[in-house]
Amino acid sequence: MDSLIRAAVVATLAGTVAAPAFAQQLPAASAVIDKYLVAVGGKDALTKISSLHQTATMDIPTMGLSATMEMYRAAPNLMLIKQNVPGVGEIVQGFDGTVGWSTNPMQGPRLQVGKELEQLNEQARFMDNMLYSPNRFSVMETVGLVDFNGEKAYKLRLVSVPGGFETFEYFSAATGLQIGTETTQESEMGAVNIAITQGDYAKFGDIMLATKTEMKMGANQIVTRITDVKFNSVPPDIFELPAQVKALIKP
Repeated sequence: MDSLIRAAVVATLAGTVAAPAFAQQLPAASAVIDKYLVAVGGKDALTKISSLHQTATMDIPTMGLSATMEMYRAAPNLMLIKQNVPGVGEIVQGFDGTVGWSTNPMQGPRLQVGKELEQLNEQARFMDNMLYSPNRFSVMETVGLVDFNGEKAYKLRLVSVPGGFETFEYFSAATGLQIGTETTQESEMGAVNIAITQGDYAKFGDIMLATKTEMKMGANQIVTRITDVKFNSVPPDIFELPAQVKALIKP
């Protein structure tokens, strides 16, 4: 909140006090995004991708849990995430362009609704998300040059449409690569604050991807490591709703 107060004070004084000559001009958010797109392989290479299949491992040290994970995404807005947790079973979350759903051995199947469904819908927008398309956001602004995870980074504030979800994303000033995110994730238990760092970039085909992601949710830390990536090989039927999910949909 103090940052908002400081901004208000600066705005009030701007008409009477000249800005210091040494004040640093921040690049526009669009320029930061353009540098990022070049760093990961370029728009031309990205627009050739119609689907993505990632295999990964996931560790939650505070809970002593390890799992394997598969993530499927496809244009225009299809998504499926499978986690196989030893001793628990398979946890799955999906979106078929209209219906958001999840299922796990403890709770069974359920439909996602409200803000949770809205956020899932936005996360599934395949090409818009890869390219940071301007039509995905009502606000795209560079709010500072900050220290993030040991390096200088441009901090961008992004507000999505139509849901209005606010995200702060960090891009290395040196390399242009994305190195972190701060956001709020909607869940059946309510909104959860999430802080993410990402790195260990590696090249898959013509595209650079972060292979290590560390996510902090409250006291829990989740470490994900990508082990394999395949482009344009996801069969469309992978996103079909399971029978137990279809049974939940009212005619």
